Amino acid sequence: MPRRPSLDSLQASLRRLRLEEKQQILDWLAQEIKAEIELAESSMIVNTTITSSNAAIVEQQHYEGKTYQLEKRRCGKIECICMNGEISEVGHGPYWYAYWRESGRLKNIYVGKRAPWGTTNRKRQLTQASNS
Repeated sequence: MPRRPSLDSLQASLRRLRLEEKQQILDWLAQEIKAEIELAESSMIVNTTITSSNAAIVEQQHYEGKTYQLEKRRCGKIECICMNGEISEVGHGPYWYAYWRESGRLKNIYVGKRAPWGTTNRKRQLTQASNS
């Protein structure tokens, strides 16, 4: 693995660039920073949803800018079996839910039994088979 240059040597190299090259690097760096911030925010989504006392996360994936979680949940009915014991053992599901931030607010939606990346491929296969 190559050794990373020191910050001082990187700054010295950047000073030698032409203005146009510096602008290209600035644009690239802005995109990199934005991507890292979005990734950090998606991690915060995960931390927010884990604290729910009515859901247990079985699996988690990031896909198309959203965090998808396979969850077992309690329905809330007092006489239901899901209300007694560990959610991971007695909860309903597991079902996929999508989480993302919109205007700073956490949004979520029920996806279903199948993950969206699995159903897309399956739909494509079925479509191709029917067109053959």
